[in-house]
Amino acid sequence: MLSCPFRCCNHLRRFNAVVSNNSLEVATYLGQTRNYNKDKGSCCKDVAQTEGKSVEQWPKSDPPPPAWRNECPRDPQPPNYDPYRIKVPDVVVPPLPPSNAKPMIDCARTKGPCSVKPPPEPPACPPPPPKPFPWIYVWSVASFFGIMGLIYKLYLWQEMRIKLGDHTSKWRPRRKIKAPFHCKDLPACVQYLIVGAGAAGWAAYRAIMEHDKTAKVFFITKEDCLPYMQPPMSKHMWWNPEPPDIKTLNYIEDGRRHTMYYADCASFMDPIKFYRKKKGPAVSIARGWCVLRVDADDHVVWVKTMCGEQPIYYERCLLAPGAKANNLSIFKSASKQVRDRVCTLRTIRDLEIAYRKVKASKHVVIIGGGFLGCELAWYLGKMDAMVERHEEEEPLKIVQIIKDKGIMSGVLPEYIGEWATEKIKCEGVTVISKTQVYDAFETPDGRLELTLSNGNSIVTDYVIVAIGTEPRVELAEPSFLEVDPVNGGFLVNTELEARTHLYVAGDAASFYSQWKDTRLRLSHFGNAEEQGYVAGANMTGYWVPCNMEPHFKLHLGESLEMEAVGEVGACMSTVGIFKPCSENTKPQAPAAGDGDRPCYKQSEEYQNRYKRGILFYLRDELIVGMVFWNMPPVDDRYGVATEVLRARPTYKDINMLAELFGFPETQCDYLSEAELKEPGPCIQNRRFA
Repeated sequence: MLSCPFRCCNHLRRFNAVVSNNSLEVATYLGQTRNYNKDKGSCCKDVAQTEGKSVEQWPKSDPPPPAWRNECPRDPQPPNYDPYRIKVPDVVVPPLPPSNAKPMIDCARTKGPCSVKPPPEPPACPPPPPKPFPWIYVWSVASFFGIMGLIYKLYLWQEMRIKLGDHTSKWRPRRKIKAPFHCKDLPACVQYLIVGAGAAGWAAYRAIMEHDKTAKVFFITKEDCLPYMQPPMSKHMWWNPEPPDIKTLNYIEDGRRHTMYYADCASFMDPIKFYRKKKGPAVSIARGWCVLRVDADDHVVWVKTMCGEQPIYYERCLLAPGAKANNLSIFKSASKQVRDRVCTLRTIRDLEIAYRKVKASKHVVIIGGGFLGCELAWYLGKMDAMVERHEEEEPLKIVQIIKDKGIMSGVLPEYIGEWATEKIKCEGVTVISKTQVYDAFETPDGRLELTLSNGNSIVTDYVIVAIGTEPRVELAEPSFLEVDPVNGGFLVNTELEARTHLYVAGDAASFYSQWKDTRLRLSHFGNAEEQGYVAGANMTGYWVPCNMEPHFKLHLGESLEMEAVGEVGACMSTVGIFKPCSENTKPQAPAAGDGDRPCYKQSEEYQNRYKRGILFYLRDELIVGMVFWNMPPVDDRYGVATEVLRARPTYKDINMLAELFGFPETQCDYLSEAELKEPGPCIQNRRFA
């Protein structure tokens, strides 16, 4: 076995021979053997690892990225391509660090001192932590006794208030609640958008649904209630025994229950369902939201939100903001104590506040002799007579202050206005004419004192200001819409269009009348409804001109009923014809020694002098307006009067017009509805066997 490895070198052979011959030679050769360890000779040479190979740097640096070429490789893949036959370049790899795996294995086999020690035993488990203290039970018991103690304290406080007599709760106006509450619930785009939910807006909605059966209409109103009519606010709402209920707004008229709302809450869809509905008919409303501006070019309405503005896109839009009530400058700049005892009557919130204040007062002053002032004075006087009180409670004292000699001084002649003032006085109202309010301040006892222009002063509990309205044009400047500098309101054409697909109707519209060749702005309930109907029809594609005549009514129960059509004004020439209802009545002559003659205005002759009649208003011998004074009601009187005024009659046609409207057949006194009913047949109770 040893012959094979030693076969390659002759020195070993020589070594065997020397050993056998002489030991000295062996020693000598051993020296040569040491030299052999140092220099192997030509048999086994030390060969460097780098011989015949290229030495490269390790680790290699990242090669430079190849140049990008905008072409695909053209050479095809060689056939029978085998990646394992790729020739590996002769590159020297740095030697690995020495490993101690083998000595450790050998030591483990021999169980020497470097053998692997057995792993230590795991430590014992720690003891479990103690349970936490049950503070929840302590907190529960403490909370229970704290709440019970608070309830007991409130009970003692309430008992003390009752003992001291201060147990009357203070009423405060209700909070304004938006619906929908979040701005993200508002629709992003609508087909028909109506800003304002008054008479004009609701009339426009009815016209849209009449001409477009699949319309989707969306209302945006600043008030937090549904659309309602305003005339009952100054009339029958004051006769209710309880304050107005915002959910129903009911009142009694002619023995029947009515409501101020045009529609109930169930008629309006939720805004989210309204937006998701693909096709109409559908109607929804956003209550309590305010429109800041309108972009007529892009058909966008910007709504005020908590975070700024939110757009709503529309196809057709109607602006019906209405008007706001005027107030005296002395009240605007007064202290809060004075302003709390003064109000204007324009919205439901104003009615809620004024109703409670008036019912809790003993003295009320109404400033103004127009439509609203006259209706408030007459109906409050009627209410004061109808309300049941305790025997010790004093009746309500009502005072009306007007700046002219009679009521309706801007429409009626002075003699008619003075005669109509007596009707209000008959209800127990004290009317102070030719007087204005100069100043107001609080008295030491917490009441309000008014300084008048006649040198007197009045101490009152509450004041209602009814001196007219002015249109709301806050949207004009940011929306770049034109305003009429003479009449006020938005400038619109005959079709009530201010911009393309943007319409304005109601008290805030100054439209051009083709018949009269002038601009008109009408602030009455009937005109607002008619304008809204015209605007709604034009929004659906019609082209209806708004050539209406001014029209309004003043209704004071059975005492006075006035209906005006056309242009009427106290500064115009008038011709009045009245029914002679006191031909046989003669004024009583004063007896001897009785002093002056009896009051002329309390005589029967004066009370019947202007009982029924017609007033014609002239301009350049043409009749441009008429006032029907206490005439019996007729269904289509406004339409007939409008057609008559279109024919441009003159003062020579007054008698013919009086016959046309049935003035000769008019009676001075008419039977009431109860007297007109015929008694039915008497049915006797009989017993049959």
